[in-house]
Amino acid sequence: MTRPSNSPNRFRILAMDVDGTLLDSQGTLRPRTAEAVALAARAGIRPVLCTGRRYRRARPIALQLGVDAPIVCNSGALVKDPATHATLWRADLDAELLAEALAVFRERDEPLISFTDRRPDDYDFIVAHEATGRPLFDDYLAQNQGLGEVRPDWAEDSGSGPHFHLCAIGTRPNMLDFEVAVVARLGLRVRTFVQKSPRYVGTMCEVLHRDASKWSAILHLAALWGVDPAEICAVGDDMNDVPMLTGAGLGVAMGHAPPAVLAAADLVTYDHDADGVARLVEDVLLA
Repeated sequence: MTRPSNSPNRFRILAMDVDGTLLDSQGTLRPRTAEAVALAARAGIRPVLCTGRRYRRARPIALQLGVDAPIVCNSGALVKDPATHATLWRADLDAELLAEALAVFRERDEPLISFTDRRPDDYDFIVAHEATGRPLFDDYLAQNQGLGEVRPDWAEDSGSGPHFHLCAIGTRPNMLDFEVAVVARLGLRVRTFVQKSPRYVGTMCEVLHRDASKWSAILHLAALWGVDPAEICAVGDDMNDVPMLTGAGLGVAMGHAPPAVLAAADLVTYDHDADGVARLVEDVLLA
């Protein structure tokens, strides 16, 4: 790898996707990668972790790195400081937009999860029932038993928020159909993702504010720290990483990324099983 000729001589933020980028194919943080991120941090490049995971599941990775690394979590709707649990930024659904979104869930008869912004020793999400009779939805609840606050009337309680990340769970065709209904009703006011985690049987349809994205969250951190977008290096491996790859001063794709992601990047590093992030730090950022 060589530094692109149009990139700045020094980067101040290293924004990294977690699964498939920072972690290898086994979901492990490899020692060489951890050491390289720590080396970059000591050189003044602030690491930022970006993930669709909720805060509870993302925080242990930040702690394992052992450096000051804010977490962009919940698909870009929330930014947390893992050391203090402080919220650095959040893309809330305002009352009107939330009411319209909930109306779509009711009309489509879809049970939903609303993720919460709380400490890791508190509830991760709010649901109306402990079980719904929907096997795919209930599989999620069963695997997260004890982590959800059960409140049958939460959707009618204006004080139950803030709400920033709503989620339905079902079959992929059903979730794609539900996404169409959400977009038809709410349009560009929201951002939706239909995706499946290997942890769960069902496919998820996530509904977030339009400002919720990894790149938007990174830009809020950059503004907080007085960093220009040209001083950001972003690394990822999937389509939801493309906005940060194209917006950053240096966008880097992992070697195993799909063709569209490779095409969007300024640079391609090694894959996640060959310490691609470490090679980027060693061969480009600190070279």
